[in-house]
Amino acid sequence: MDLEDYFPSIGAARVYRLFRSVGYPEAVAQVLSGLCTLKISARVLGTMPCLSFVEQYDPHALATRARIRQRLRQRLRQRHLAQGAPTSPALANLASYRLDARLAGAAKSVGATYTRYADDLAFSGDADFGREAQRLIVLVAAIGLEEGFLVNHHKTRVMHQSQRQHLLGLVTNQQPNVPRRTRELLEAILTNAARHGLASQNRGANPHFL
Repeated sequence: MDLEDYFPSIGAARVYRLFRSVGYPEAVAQVLSGLCTLKISARVLGTMPCLSFVEQYDPHALATRARIRQRLRQRLRQRHLAQGAPTSPALANLASYRLDARLAGAAKSVGATYTRYADDLAFSGDADFGREAQRLIVLVAAIGLEEGFLVNHHKTRVMHQSQRQHLLGLVTNQQPNVPRRTRELLEAILTNAARHGLASQNRGANPHFL
């Protein structure tokens, strides 16, 4: 499952409360929350397309994606955690502590294990959990809403053992591994480099290719 607009959903007031909760004086917490958050100007937001190039040609996505983009614009107008800032991952994890605790408990109640990486939520378990998956999906969305996050249901996937289970760019059926196509491509590059030299495969002249 996926949390919609994860970093923009964590506003400056929430960041301020985090700094206060660990003992910073009010004035210091205000300065730190100001340094760690930003808001996007109306001029920059005006250049943001309502839909991506791909979405413009997907009639099924038009209405839903437009609403999601509108919500994102509203969040970006307010001070929020800056995506890409070195401080944001740690602050976002602290802001998500209650969410993580509640989702871990919900997962345990149906015999599943909960894992989160930024906005990506994963719940794994055996066949018994598979029969409870739909109920858990509804519960996760409700908990997320209570904790200030929205689940992007368009990115929710239920992946059974008989399917390729894909998570964060890795195949995770038996153990984390790169997809077969990626592995085969790498093997071909290594074989050709051994036969014809490294430079023959570095078509983009990447200085870090080796």
